[in-house]
Amino acid sequence: MKAFLGSRRVQLRHSRRGAVVVQVAVMSTLIMGMGALTIDIGAMYVTQAELQAAADSAALAAAARLGGSDGGVSPQDLARESAMEFAERHRLGRYGLQMDPNDVEFGRATFDASSGRFDFTPQSSGNVDSIRVTARRSTGSSNGALPMTFANIFGFSSKDLWANATATLIPRDISVVIDLSGSMTYDSEMMYWNRTDGGFANTRDIWAALNGPEPDRPYMPGSELETEYASDTGPTYGNMTEWGTPLLPGSYSATSDPGLFYIKKGSSINGTTLTALQTKLQTRGYNAAEQSALVGNLNSNDNTTSNWQNRAGVLLGLATWRSGKAGSTMGSGGDGDNLVENAEVTWNAAPSGCTWNWRNYVDWVQASASDHNYRAISSNTGFRYRYGLKTMTDFIIDDRPSNSQSNMLWATPQQPLRAVKDAVQTLADTIDALDSPDQLSLETFGTTSVHEINLSETLQQVPTRLYQRQAAHFNGTTNIGAGITRAINELKSARARPVAKKVIVLMSDGVPNVNEGGAYDVAGGRAYAIAAAEAAADEGMVIYAVSVGYGADRPLMQEIASATGGQEFFASGSPEEYTEQLEQIFRALGGRRPVALIE
Repeated sequence: MKAFLGSRRVQLRHSRRGAVVVQVAVMSTLIMGMGALTIDIGAMYVTQAELQAAADSAALAAAARLGGSDGGVSPQDLARESAMEFAERHRLGRYGLQMDPNDVEFGRATFDASSGRFDFTPQSSGNVDSIRVTARRSTGSSNGALPMTFANIFGFSSKDLWANATATLIPRDISVVIDLSGSMTYDSEMMYWNRTDGGFANTRDIWAALNGPEPDRPYMPGSELETEYASDTGPTYGNMTEWGTPLLPGSYSATSDPGLFYIKKGSSINGTTLTALQTKLQTRGYNAAEQSALVGNLNSNDNTTSNWQNRAGVLLGLATWRSGKAGSTMGSGGDGDNLVENAEVTWNAAPSGCTWNWRNYVDWVQASASDHNYRAISSNTGFRYRYGLKTMTDFIIDDRPSNSQSNMLWATPQQPLRAVKDAVQTLADTIDALDSPDQLSLETFGTTSVHEINLSETLQQVPTRLYQRQAAHFNGTTNIGAGITRAINELKSARARPVAKKVIVLMSDGVPNVNEGGAYDVAGGRAYAIAAAEAAADEGMVIYAVSVGYGADRPLMQEIASATGGQEFFASGSPEEYTEQLEQIFRALGGRRPVALIE
């Protein structure tokens, strides 16, 4: 019996061993199959992720090129080229991803406010703002299908994979912030007449435009012998009828300019000024005794400032003297002596629309250096006491520049402001040509800031309004911080769109001198400008700062831009050079639309 039981146990052990072998064989096949699936599925997931990353990168890079052409190449061709280039930078195993041209599809995106998403509509021609990219590892594509390693056991030798990505140019809400301080006329003033950078003070162009027409758009500055006003003339006033010698660097001399009359307080008139004025006085009807009193040795006759101002006004034909001398034909009321007294003088009216008077001009030209600070008459001493169309024009743009004082300067080519106006027109034209759904607003600043134009897709409103503004239009100092703050407020208004990127384009010479409280304060003005830029950054806004004009504070403008992740641009050189540079800068800004993936 024991022998039988022992034999039975041996048989059972052998039977169990056989069963285990079968189980191991079956399980090994399953384990190998699972391993095969794990390895191949892992490869599929990795490849799918690589394809998606490549598609996302290619779509973003391509969409960024839809903002404008380059060297005559169409935006679509540039976008397709970028998509293929960026796709190839992504590795699929050992090789870069090859993208077929047909896998790049163009279209336009429309924002659906109800869903909060963009809808992509294919469009093969016209202005497009979106691009859909497909990255493939599939049969028939340049990259081929993904080969399977172990899945062949189950009859799968390869797998087709692909990934889509769609990117669009995000619309922008752009606040254009323009410096209208008094310094925006400096390049037109006579203090720069003898510049050595190849540029020219276009004072004569300002004079010629005072009676129209407005300068062409764009206005191209240059020598007064070369611009569109070279054969034009401006208005004349009294005996100031001749412009005189061209105001050319290196060759001009105020002392020999026939267009300027030298009339000094307490001195007699002599030289070429004497000859010219005697003729003009005679023509106007003054007799010999009156002429002698006006041009003779008048140290004693100019015993008060007002007497001298009156005499200068009469000599310039800006006032009429009723002397009371025997034989006078200029009217009654004078006492017959040689003093040109207030009660005996009638001053001509100032030019139409101007609130200053000719006595202001006479006084300005004779003022001392301390009165003129660093402006033309003091920095070029040869102009002091010299009266004519040159100094009259300089007086208007330097001393009476606001619209309430001289409301015709907006229609003249003040520099660098005119270059800025033309550049903003280029910005609007560029956006319009791209059929971009951007909005523009206009903010201006001097001592205070002004909200000029609401955010709107009617882009032309902005340059049109700016062309009607002049340097120191409202007031003269520079409050950059207030200008930025105005822009922030507009970009946060109900007119701003939640989906739009908020952009501030700031143009200034970058020399703020007004603090947050509105007081003149150079250090405080700088701090206020930086604080305003930081406030814009906190709102997710980006500032592009454009520095222009002599003495521009580029470090400050760079700090303002960098505080928001933006960029500073600089237009330098002569007015002709920076005019072209500004247009290029604003053309680039017009096409610099942000991009985002929408699917």
